[in-house]
Amino acid sequence: MKKNRKNLALLLLAASLLAGCAGQSNSQSSQSSQAKSEKKAESKASSKSAAKSAASSAVSSTKSSSSQASSKSAASSSQRADVNRMGTLTSQLRVKLPGMLLPAADGLGQGSSNLNIRYTSSSSQNVVYYSVGNSPLALNDSRIASEKPYAVLTEKKNVADASSLINYQEPKTGLPAVKIASNVTGTEEGAAGSTYLQFNQGQWSFVVRASNVQGQKPLPTAQKLLALYQQYGLPDTAAKSSVQVDVGESLGSLNTVITWAKGSSVYQLKAHSMETAFKMLKSLK
Repeated sequence: MKKNRKNLALLLLAASLLAGCAGQSNSQSSQSSQAKSEKKAESKASSKSAAKSAASSAVSSTKSSSSQASSKSAASSSQRADVNRMGTLTSQLRVKLPGMLLPAADGLGQGSSNLNIRYTSSSSQNVVYYSVGNSPLALNDSRIASEKPYAVLTEKKNVADASSLINYQEPKTGLPAVKIASNVTGTEEGAAGSTYLQFNQGQWSFVVRASNVQGQKPLPTAQKLLALYQQYGLPDTAAKSSVQVDVGESLGSLNTVITWAKGSSVYQLKAHSMETAFKMLKSLK
């Protein structure tokens, strides 16, 4: 009897141990399954996040490209409009002033969309005024007269003595020499509170005037003038012609004066800056 009880106890103990091992195994299996599920969920979430980020990046890139294309298109349209305005007004001028040489370029760095032009004409001369207003106006609109011109082109017709109007300066001797570039030397002289620096190239004389009272120096302006001449050139002329520049550029100053002969006419362009003048004359036809 005692033996049977002992055997029964041993059997119960063994059953208990087996049950515990099975429970532990199930628990580990459950934990493993749960971990796998969590990793799978994390992987899906990560994939969704990456896909969403990629999509967002693609949309952003597309918007940026679209914006850049739109900006380039707008700039291109604006440039075309500026060119067309100068071209349109010049075409109208050619009808009004047949035979007169006119620039195809306005010479401006900005403001071309509000370019305005007026002119006067008589049997002896034509005068064209170029200005920038608050808005584009029709050719010769009366309101343009109140705007300061940045350039004025004059044609004096049927001139008997062109030299009296051109004011060409022969090369000077006996004056202090000033080196303007490696192969260009000018002369300098003072008079009436000013310093004049002159150099000559081909048929052209170049004179730069600086105010002593204002502490101006002519050499930097003369060097820039020479560089512009070498870059853009000047109109063809059979007669000796001239370029005169006062140091200092400002709106309406017209400190650059270029005068030359073409046939029986004498042309003169006054401009508020040297670069504007050279750009306009480069496109003359």
